[in-house]
Amino acid sequence: MTTQNQSRPSPTTPRTPPEITPAERARRAKSIHSIRQSQRIEGGDISPHAQELFAQYVDGTLTLDEVGARLRERYGLPVK
Repeated sequence: MTTQNQSRPSPTTPRTPPEITPAERARRAKSIHSIRQSQRIEGGDISPHAQELFAQYVDGTLTLDEVGARLRERYGLPVK
């Protein structure tokens, strides 16, 4: 439980990433591949910056929430 005196770490604060299983890594890679294919069908693509963040997600060094926060920060959108 978080009290008023305690704060949650920022999504951009470095942390020790949890180990992910090969099956989880494969699931993440498939999910990101589907996202990219969907973008291509719509005539777009994922920026090189986003590709790097998603690669870190697949590797387990970032969570999906951290990827979203970094993308929002990069493009000047409100960080949740």
